[in-house]
Amino acid sequence: MQSLWQDLRYAARTFIKAPGFTVIAIFALALGIGANTAIFSFVNALLINPLPLPELHRVVAIWDESERGPHNEVAFANYADWRAQQTSFENLGLYRWWDGNISAIDPPERVQGFLISANFLDVVRVKPALGRGFLSEEEQPGKDSVAILSYGLWQRRFAGDSGIIGQTITVNGVVRTVVGVMPQDYNFPRGAEVLAPLTMTPARVSNRRSHEFLAVARLKPGVSITQAQADLDAITARLEQQYPQTNTGLGAKVYPLLDDTVRMYRAVLLLLMASVGFVLLIACANVANLMLVRASSRFKEVAIRSALGASRWRIARQLLTESVTLAIAGGACGILFGLWGIDLMRSFIPVSDIKFVPGWNRIGINLPVLAFTIGISVLTGLLFGLAPALQSSKTNLSEALKEGGQKSAGAARQRLRSVLVVAEVALSLMLLIGAGLTAKSFWLLLKSNPGFNPENTLTMGLSLSGEKYREDAPCAAFYDELVQRVKTLPGVESAAAVNHLPLGGSNSSSSILVEGVPEPPPGQDFGGRYRVCTPDYFETMGISVLKGRGFSEQDKADSPRVIIVNETLERHFWPGGDAVGKRIRFTGAPERNPWMQIVGVVNDVKHELNLPFSSDYYLPHKQDPWGSMVLVARTRSEPLALAEPVRNEVLAIDKNQPVFDVKTMKQWRAQSVLPYTISGTWLSIFALIALVLAAVGIYGVMSYSVSQRTHEIGVRMALGARPRDVMRIVITQGITLVGIGLGIGLIGGVALSRVMESLLFGIGATDAATFVLVSLLLSAIALLACFIPARRATKVDPMIALRYE
Repeated sequence: MQSLWQDLRYAARTFIKAPGFTVIAIFALALGIGANTAIFSFVNALLINPLPLPELHRVVAIWDESERGPHNEVAFANYADWRAQQTSFENLGLYRWWDGNISAIDPPERVQGFLISANFLDVVRVKPALGRGFLSEEEQPGKDSVAILSYGLWQRRFAGDSGIIGQTITVNGVVRTVVGVMPQDYNFPRGAEVLAPLTMTPARVSNRRSHEFLAVARLKPGVSITQAQADLDAITARLEQQYPQTNTGLGAKVYPLLDDTVRMYRAVLLLLMASVGFVLLIACANVANLMLVRASSRFKEVAIRSALGASRWRIARQLLTESVTLAIAGGACGILFGLWGIDLMRSFIPVSDIKFVPGWNRIGINLPVLAFTIGISVLTGLLFGLAPALQSSKTNLSEALKEGGQKSAGAARQRLRSVLVVAEVALSLMLLIGAGLTAKSFWLLLKSNPGFNPENTLTMGLSLSGEKYREDAPCAAFYDELVQRVKTLPGVESAAAVNHLPLGGSNSSSSILVEGVPEPPPGQDFGGRYRVCTPDYFETMGISVLKGRGFSEQDKADSPRVIIVNETLERHFWPGGDAVGKRIRFTGAPERNPWMQIVGVVNDVKHELNLPFSSDYYLPHKQDPWGSMVLVARTRSEPLALAEPVRNEVLAIDKNQPVFDVKTMKQWRAQSVLPYTISGTWLSIFALIALVLAAVGIYGVMSYSVSQRTHEIGVRMALGARPRDVMRIVITQGITLVGIGLGIGLIGGVALSRVMESLLFGIGATDAATFVLVSLLLSAIALLACFIPARRATKVDPMIALRYE
């Protein structure tokens, strides 16, 4: 321990004597370590530990899987059979989304609600912080008027009143007794603010057609996911035989709950983590180069230590101690960079769009992040210090203690520095390729035509609640009056309402039958996205009616049923383009699902910018009233300036109806490409840092090489070499290193692009233009970094150079 303290004191004195070297090295390391700290804080909170649930590895999500793809909601009756027949799970629970309007308080507020089975909290093994969970009898109709609040809602709307248990709140017009408050860090289901019992009505329990529920289960001790999957496969195969009309081709898939929760953003965060790892490696290579340069000036010092009896290991330990000390200092400064990086990343992500993501509230510099920073600092010190320490400790005393002896050791160091430069170039090119591909994908996404005009368009969500909106007619009347009121507001050009907004992240779909087309076999239903809208919706959104007409005020509840389809659906069933006048109906009993005549065809609209167009159909709101709709208003000026007047019109009709998600269509579009925005922006930042560090590294190697070859250059010039010959020699040396690095980097870039293929849009993983352009950019920067030392070499005075040694 005493010798370690001696090494530390000596390292501190050494760094104080070389302030320029110390500041540059610490800054480079702080940049790399700080970037890693910032990204790891997100990875730790959002990927590693987003759900603080007991024995999380045993909790799984179960989804339906069919020809429509994975991750489909389940039907209640199928879930009931899983629960009754399975042998792999301790318990299975069920839940579903539920729009909740809290009224009878001012102002009314829309909260994110979930209906859960009574055993749901037993499955995840979390108990309310106050009160209790739901009782099994509260799943029965008429006994379900209870609720559990999230900690955040309890604090925000009820001031953390400890007497909340037993009090009543009004949710969707129903008076419910508060029986519990969840723990502060609990956030599952994601964003849950109010929980209510899922009632077991006879119609719901026997329903195999309506897929609207999400299932979660806890594995029995010792049971693997593979075993559970085999168990469910056997059950779904039996159900397919028993219920061919509803279950043909329908399976179930088991996923670890953690993986299922983070699947939407895992790829982006892991890509960013890998990218900052590259930045840190480049910073390490730069500092290692600095250490090698510095070792040249300490060559005789090391030789004298060796001559006085210091072993090679003792010298290497001293040099490694210096490296680790330097890295820890860089890590300490890196925490400050990390804090700045966390704030910067948060500023790129609208809180309203991500505040309910599990783990979001735990992003920051906490104990796991600090442990990571300390660990990576020590590892970094060993990484960049090991090679210089081993190189410097290998000393030939007879060579070192005579004049000029430094040169033999310097040649070995120069080779090592060249290897480090090659590594820097390769890693920088990989980062540039990744940044180039994501930036091009983002640009193509923004250029893609969504099928509507997002300019000057205000949107806000409504979800009507209360006893008077349980029937269709009041819902239709509310939205009819609201749209008419909004149209009269100054600055509004047109207004309408739709059940699901393009790019809004929500959808409905249903199976259909087409007149004249044979009914498909079970499991192969015709499907499409289901939209309900008021008249003038297409005009308000800038969607073109290509054939026929749009909806009108005459399309009432007692009028003949009509429907409008998009181009994709028309091409699928009527390739000749004659859909108008044809008829469609929903599957099921004809008396409940009458034929609807197609009266118009509209252009395709994208609901996810990165996915192809889907088959869509639109119904008039008065013929299929929905309580949850999105109001859309096209304005003549800044849309958000009209948000308050529109909100006032809603409250004037019914003061208990809150509005939510008040945004412009531009904001919805920006939110829809958020993963591309984040990955593209941060990869570009990391690539720029890597480019600068690589240029500095190349410049440093070439400058050192010129200084080491001063005598040689002088001899060449004395023998008649011209300045351009000297420049060619120096630049050739640098470009050779760069060329090797580019070759390795291109191979690595191809591998990296394959990994990030799921994040790309409109281009292939090996987009030739991107690979060529970033290679040329890096080559140009490298050439400039070589040119400056080469030009300095041409200024060498032969007479001075000949006396150099």
